[in-house]
Amino acid sequence: MNASGAGPQVDRPSPVVLRLLPHVHPPPARVLVATAGSGHEARALDARGYDVVVVDAGEVPGGFPVLAAHFVATDFAGGFDLVCEHGGMDTADRRAWVAAAARALRPGGQLFGSFAPGDVSALLHLLAPAFDVIRCQPGGFSDGRLELVAVRR
Repeated sequence: MNASGAGPQVDRPSPVVLRLLPHVHPPPARVLVATAGSGHEARALDARGYDVVVVDAGEVPGGFPVLAAHFVATDFAGGFDLVCEHGGMDTADRRAWVAAAARALRPGGQLFGSFAPGDVSALLHLLAPAFDVIRCQPGGFSDGRLELVAVRR
């Protein structure tokens, strides 16, 4: 949170992502960070023993392998155990984003992270064809983001 106690910090990994790690596959697991941004989440996952690959259109700090520039336009062929989300879905077509996450994960793989809810029921409806949601709760920020873990069928 920032100094006022609201919103995520931008100089460290998302606290939601870190808080969800006990609820997802432990290392060694192959994790796709859907948007690398500043690289904080990728570095935090790498430091905990995960095999990290990122999707990002820009230069990714930390020297992580970059699989593609655009998450929704890539066929990942089910090569990942985890997909970490911390804001990339906010600026994408949500239906296309969920389809890309499903393509990235092997059956039993997990989608986890921080999601802008908009309409929570609409988000859950988008996930329903490919995912079973096993955790969905407020993330603790005043902006109404959700902590979510979902398992790919």
